[in-house]
Amino acid sequence: MRRATGLLLGALLLSSPAEAFIWPNTAERIEKDLSAENPDLRRLAAARLLELPRAAARRLTVHALADSDDGVRLAAAQAAIRLRLGNAGELVVPWLNDSEQRIRLAAAEVLRFSPTPRAVAALGRVLSDPDSTVRHAAADALGESRASAAVVPLLSHLDDSVPQVRIAVVFALARLGEQRAVVPLIGKIQDSRPAVREAVAQALGDLGSQRASSALVLALRDESEDVRISALDALGRLKSASSLLAVMSLFEDDSRPRVRAASLAAMGRIAGPVALTKLIQALDSDGSSERAARRALGLAGRAAVPQLLECLVGQPSTRLANGCVAALAEIAPPGAPVAIVGALRRGIVGPRAALRALGRLEDSRGLPTVLEHLVDADPFVRAAAANAASVLLDPGQPDGRAVGPISRALEAARSSPSERAALVRLLGRTGSPRAAKTLIPLAKAADDIVLRGAAIEALGQLGSAGQDAALIEALDADEAAVRLAAAIALRRSGAGESAPKILERLSTAAEQDRAALAIALAGPMSKNKDARLLARTVEVLARTRGGDRDALLEAVGRMPGRASATRLHRLARSATEIADRAKVAESLAEHPEAVDYLEALASDVDGSVRANAAWSLGAVGTAKQIPSLLRSLKDPDAAVAGNAAASLGRIGVKRHVDVSKHLCAALSEPKGYVRVNALGGLRALGARCADGAPARQLLARDVSDQVRQSAAALISSVKSSAPSEDLRALTRCAAEDRSGAVAVACSKKSSKAPHGTEPVSVYVVPTGESAPAPRVPFALVRADGLVRLGLTDRRGAVFEHDAPRGFVSLGIPAPLAR
Repeated sequence: MRRATGLLLGALLLSSPAEAFIWPNTAERIEKDLSAENPDLRRLAAARLLELPRAAARRLTVHALADSDDGVRLAAAQAAIRLRLGNAGELVVPWLNDSEQRIRLAAAEVLRFSPTPRAVAALGRVLSDPDSTVRHAAADALGESRASAAVVPLLSHLDDSVPQVRIAVVFALARLGEQRAVVPLIGKIQDSRPAVREAVAQALGDLGSQRASSALVLALRDESEDVRISALDALGRLKSASSLLAVMSLFEDDSRPRVRAASLAAMGRIAGPVALTKLIQALDSDGSSERAARRALGLAGRAAVPQLLECLVGQPSTRLANGCVAALAEIAPPGAPVAIVGALRRGIVGPRAALRALGRLEDSRGLPTVLEHLVDADPFVRAAAANAASVLLDPGQPDGRAVGPISRALEAARSSPSERAALVRLLGRTGSPRAAKTLIPLAKAADDIVLRGAAIEALGQLGSAGQDAALIEALDADEAAVRLAAAIALRRSGAGESAPKILERLSTAAEQDRAALAIALAGPMSKNKDARLLARTVEVLARTRGGDRDALLEAVGRMPGRASATRLHRLARSATEIADRAKVAESLAEHPEAVDYLEALASDVDGSVRANAAWSLGAVGTAKQIPSLLRSLKDPDAAVAGNAAASLGRIGVKRHVDVSKHLCAALSEPKGYVRVNALGGLRALGARCADGAPARQLLARDVSDQVRQSAAALISSVKSSAPSEDLRALTRCAAEDRSGAVAVACSKKSSKAPHGTEPVSVYVVPTGESAPAPRVPFALVRADGLVRLGLTDRRGAVFEHDAPRGFVSLGIPAPLAR
């Protein structure tokens, strides 16, 4: 979900109430039933453990794990896994000797998530269990044990009769990272089953030993396509120069697209002059090979830059030159924009390819050339130029030089309504007040709604440029889309002088007009300190109810100065409605002088108030607020605790305070979003815990997809003292993780940190509904990876005053998350 307007409508799947309700005596009843003589009662009680508050659930799960009944223990084992019960492994070690298959299987599954050195010998014996599912689970648990003693029993079961168990043993050895496993695994590269051979090739790549190169080269001739691809991937990760000729030969001999792409990727990782020459030659080909070669050159990185630059100096074919500039855009070396512009001017590279590359580089040095092509005779070139200019222009960094070329292109594009609308939006992307002269007349052009809407949207990106009268006029338009666009534009750029006019209109408007006026008001209010305006707003607020009341509370919060913060505090103290206090807690995020008020609200009886207060403390707090946030970190409400973790990281970044020890400790917290935001905070700080092992462990084992995704982002962005271990963890995750989103995160390059912030409102529309829903749980995922949690206001909205520029999306709300 992309944020470009400051306001979003988002869909959110909800399947449970906003807050789970537990009768006060439920825990007592379950505890009593767990001690009942009747095993049926105990089983029913154990099945309800996860309904309890986490502290009670953890305590009673320990009790249930010691039960004599198999059904009770099995339910407790599943609860222990879901609750991340740290000492559960110690409690289930004796189960490995149980005569019941289900008990032995459950023990191995628990030990995977809660390893203990005491279990290694017993798990080794279980590798000979008559049941293959138990043996598989035991191998998985040994792989997660981090114990050197686990290697010998695993090696002795490489020849298990069941292929899936052999695969589990292979992957377990790879996870342990012991070099003793390399030679035995080489012997399994010719296993009778292709899936086992594929796993062995992957494991040899994970272990990183050059001793495996010869065996992997042999696997390049395997009859299975998947084995060949796995072997190519492993050779690439080993950077095995000795295998280059074999890899190049396979590329020539095997016509299958996946094998050819994997061959090129291996060449890219191996790099070296011969491999790079072959990759550049492959750019001069059609379709999938060209794309694969481009990606492979991206893997080679800076090593490929000299040859790519040389490619643009001579007289290559246009297709080859186009491929070279695309590859340069993948790598983004400092000199790429100058080289691409030079090749374009000499006619070596096609305009569309050059413009796409300049856009991908996101380097403003390419902007003048891009603007020149807005009037090209070829409409496809003009479209490529417009797309590139949209990326290179940033309203947050106004550039008046672009206004003239875009205005001239707009004048020349009279016959194409869609092209004119795109150019009008580009004028807004300049952020320059000079664009207002062209845009204001278009904002009044009622005969073309699309163009009018684009002009209004563009005016909202210029800052204060005398456009308010035209935007206020547009609030009376017949078309709802135009009214909404005008409201958003005023919210973004309206001058403080417009606030009284909008407020008066809001106080007397008909119901159908109030929504747009409420959206518009907060922007101008943020630029006005007039005490009379504040008093008038509070007066209107006193007789306003529902969603409009939240809009006015938000507007008061946007006003700078202590007076507005004091008014909000008084309102919160006298408020009888929880929603009022929650909105005040959110609105005080722009008032550093109100930090004491926020600390008081962080102890409110209602979780939604505490959640907003904990989040707002991250915006205005200092090192003095860290103790308060550490208390909130232990809050029973997952939204409060998750927001507290995020705020610790935000304070650390803003105030240059070392909070890494607190965030590292939070990685073991049971609430998933606490771990997510602790990882996000560490990423923002550029910090890792210990040697990086905690993040790698979460990536490998955490039950939450969101946690594993955040761990992948941290590992790929922030180096640890064990970079080879990080690479192995990411590679294994990309190949094995059960979640596609996590696997993609593990295969991504580290992304740039978002540049700058801006206010944004998100309206949450639950799946299956047609309108925003008030007071429902949300999880707002920001561009920096931090997740804000809580309940929407009475409009169904969430306001974030300092959202990082970029993409925001809605995730799984805290009550539904693991």
